Amino acid sequence: MRVLFLFLLVINFSFQSLKAQSDWFSIETNTHSEDQKLRQVINVVNEQTNDLAVFFKYNRFIVAHIYNSSGEIINTIRVDNLPKYNHNYFGTSITGNIYTLFFKNDNETKYSALTLNFETSVAQFSDKMEISLKSEKVIATFEYNSKIHVLTTLRKSSKLKIYQLENFEKFTAETFDFSNIDFVTFRGFDTSLNEILKGPNADPRAAMINHGEPTSLEMVTPYNKIYLNKDKLILTNDVDDLFTNVISINLETKGKSYHKFPKPSFEKRDRGSKSNSYVLDHYLFNMYVSKEKLDFSVYDMTTKALVKNIVISDKDSIAFKNSPIILEGGDFQSYRELDRTKQFMRKVSNSNPGISVYKKNGIYVVTLGCSETTTTSAFAVFYAGGAVGGILVGITSSILTTSFLTYTKTKSTRIECLFDNNLNSIEGTIPDNDFNIINAYTESKPDVNFEFESILKIDNKYVLGYFDKNAEAYKYIRF
Repeated sequence: MRVLFLFLLVINFSFQSLKAQSDWFSIETNTHSEDQKLRQVINVVNEQTNDLAVFFKYNRFIVAHIYNSSGEIINTIRVDNLPKYNHNYFGTSITGNIYTLFFKNDNETKYSALTLNFETSVAQFSDKMEISLKSEKVIATFEYNSKIHVLTTLRKSSKLKIYQLENFEKFTAETFDFSNIDFVTFRGFDTSLNEILKGPNADPRAAMINHGEPTSLEMVTPYNKIYLNKDKLILTNDVDDLFTNVISINLETKGKSYHKFPKPSFEKRDRGSKSNSYVLDHYLFNMYVSKEKLDFSVYDMTTKALVKNIVISDKDSIAFKNSPIILEGGDFQSYRELDRTKQFMRKVSNSNPGISVYKKNGIYVVTLGCSETTTTSAFAVFYAGGAVGGILVGITSSILTTSFLTYTKTKSTRIECLFDNNLNSIEGTIPDNDFNIINAYTESKPDVNFEFESILKIDNKYVLGYFDKNAEAYKYIRF
């Protein structure tokens, strides 16, 4: 019966994706390969114009194209002189038709840049940008207003710094001082924000979460996470089970704030307790789990009020879930269901807990569970600000791409739940999201090898880009 159900599910997904998708355009690559192997494809969407810039990187040169929103070519530039660290791309800043690609060394202490002007067809580069991070550690990189930003923490302090990278020679920096906050450890000792962010692994790096998009549990298990909601940068920290530390920075006014939200059900006697959180809209969604207890809570981050709190024991049924307890290894063949709440709590508390939330048709879709890195998976993904499972040359650093690949490949144990705008649990089936539809399309094409996959959003519509090796072309499909 399970095999029949899954077969029908695949057919249903495939039918939807075939209905929804359409070819957009393709780029022939055989005219500039010169027998060199394609190493990386970088897709950059200009959010102001919906132009698409595509950079094909080979061993010793880059070929760059720019297209308008109708898929019509505007210009092509070939660059034969590449800067240092060009193997380690992490983002692009845009000013009009001038695009600057930024690269970094493996230690994230040195930066280089390549600037291409699609109006004049001129390229310039710098092997060494004058950014000194000797006393700083990178937390994350993110894009805001078509500019790449680097967020760092200053060692032995409670100060954060944000660099805005303009082009190959220009950047600005802003410091945000939280020294007036009394930061304490789990055991009550005084400490600094830097130490809180470093946590037990002495690593302050944060996962960059794409606000409002479906997110895999693998992406949300780190205890540091970064969200960008309009002009507000939100940094959350779940280094212990007592509180979620939340720092907000307004990127326009430069205003800043700090608040710590308690985990309502924490008790020292709980065995194997773990927790994590997720931010969407003005809500902080929190999960606290031990071997005998599960607490799902929601705070209003504006009023600081606890607006939702559900606590169950390992002997209770999970009445608010809209799915079975699912154990899945990233593909349908390893799908199975667990029967008891106790099994779910044991697996989550023994692994890397996570919670993710997105909205579909005004309904909050909440996933609670845990993730394990799939060491046997055929891919590894890299995103601006850190690595998920490692680095594979050829995967663009698009956050959307990373979200899609981990969402469709992650090994997880989870339940999925539906809540209305007032956070009331509601009945219904978990809706198909856009990642489900795109994944169904790729799975319906077993003869196509989707190399250098990239997920874009242009004019509020999803686009799948991939390299078709047999056709020697990079193709785009709209959904």
